[in-house]
Amino acid sequence: MAHLRDKYWIWGHPENCFLGQYNNDRVCRMTPAEGALYLGARNMYMVPMDLQVNWRQYDLSFTTMDKVGWMMDINPEKVEKLIEEAKEFPNIDRAVFDDFFTKKLILKKNEGRDVRVDEVEVLRDRLHNNEVRPMEMWMVLYTQDFAGKKDEDVVPYLEPFDGIIMWTWNESDLKNFEENYKWFRDHTVGKKRMLGLYIYNFGEKKPSDPEWVRWELDRYREILLSGEIEGIVLHTNALADCGYEAFPVVHEWMKEHGDEIIPD
Repeated sequence: MAHLRDKYWIWGHPENCFLGQYNNDRVCRMTPAEGALYLGARNMYMVPMDLQVNWRQYDLSFTTMDKVGWMMDINPEKVEKLIEEAKEFPNIDRAVFDDFFTKKLILKKNEGRDVRVDEVEVLRDRLHNNEVRPMEMWMVLYTQDFAGKKDEDVVPYLEPFDGIIMWTWNESDLKNFEENYKWFRDHTVGKKRMLGLYIYNFGEKKPSDPEWVRWELDRYREILLSGEIEGIVLHTNALADCGYEAFPVVHEWMKEHGDEIIPD
């Protein structure tokens, strides 16, 4: 028997990593595991933000989480690191590629080449077939990655992934959510899906509007209960204790809805 909170994830970042960024001047000391406790989620995506972190220290703090994934990129060494870590921590079951299309563009600019689909397929096959256990491979997909773009420039890169997470980077773009979600649903048939929910408006570098956050919580819950997606990702612990008013909205919403039973 699953409860609603069992389908929620934290997008975990190292504590205080956003000081001086995105117009945030507040110190935040909340760890990813503490963020999961405060916001009521049962699963973790850990994204180190290109910082050097102690994987084992974080994974020890995640032992009460149901499922854990770590950020990857087109780097076989990181995949091997994840597989090695999974030997000790049985709840590690996936990798997630953050900012996939952004990094794809950066690679083309810096090295003059594009990411090839077969490169991604090699990493997926290694995650699926390794000496520890099969693991899933997920992608972050922003609405600006596909809105107004040619399908042929986007869809082939979705194919190697087991699951896709759709994020609306700019809060002002939520007015187009239904249109964007329809594209996402129609172009990810056969894939696992999640929706990402920003509790701080990183795209527009300001605190989120609590009313928009509440709208997302309610709308995404409807979609989750419909069976069209299998999870919702809350972003992030790394500003959750800074006093921004949208975070208590999520905390209180989860207290109200988190123990709802999800029908089989």
